[in-house]
Amino acid sequence: MKLDGAIFAIEQRSVGGCIDLAIAFYREHFLSILQLLAWFAVPSIALTWWLVSSESATLTQALLLFFVESPFFGAALVAASGHRAFGEPFSPWVGIKALWRRLFFFGVLVVIVKFLTFLGFFAFIFPAYLISTRYGFLSEILFLENCPARKYETRLSDLMNQNFKNLVGRLVYVLFFFSSVMTSLFLLVDLGASTLFGMPVLFRRVSSIEYMADELFTLLTVDPLVAVVLVSLCWLVYPVARLAWMFCYLDVRIRNEGWDLEIDFRVEAQRLEGAT
Repeated sequence: MKLDGAIFAIEQRSVGGCIDLAIAFYREHFLSILQLLAWFAVPSIALTWWLVSSESATLTQALLLFFVESPFFGAALVAASGHRAFGEPFSPWVGIKALWRRLFFFGVLVVIVKFLTFLGFFAFIFPAYLISTRYGFLSEILFLENCPARKYETRLSDLMNQNFKNLVGRLVYVLFFFSSVMTSLFLLVDLGASTLFGMPVLFRRVSSIEYMADELFTLLTVDPLVAVVLVSLCWLVYPVARLAWMFCYLDVRIRNEGWDLEIDFRVEAQRLEGAT
């Protein structure tokens, strides 16, 4: 990647700044990101509909399926977006090819990390978000840095050194942002579908005030329409959260390794070379 060809200023940013940059990046490359997203989201949404409507699956199981599938899209997005961030064209195929080359190794690591996260979340053996933070930059080091498989743990430790507590807070902030946007969009879609098309998703399908709690619980648990809308919105919002986390990775490299100074020196060297 051409570090001195960055399309934005390489400088330290707060987590809010990383989210702002992610929104701007998502808006600029929305159609290309949608093309990449379709490879993962369309099969996931179709599978969600089939599982909930035909196989008696629940919304929780559908969201767990998204939780397992999303890192693969995240890796492809990081591979494509990382190159674009440093001056190279954004291409969905770049992300797909990068993921395919290391799919088996990355898949094994994702399964292990997700298993540990599930264990921490459901069994309360250890905080799940600590595991998520510890391995949060796995895609970046494998698909942007092309780190050898035998050194990924060492590289993760280098990135987390002296930054772990800060990154835990940043991850919580990004997840809160993701949840807030998801909730707002779902309410907007529910209201819009009901008002414009007479096809309510959730709230206006409740027929009895007396049994509202039971009906809402049923709709939020086993209704295929609610499941599909929620999973679809998860896929739509996820790229912003994942891009924000990638920009947090860039921020860590700046703070740890003086990346901004390295790029400044490269630009200055090119200027002096041109002047002579």
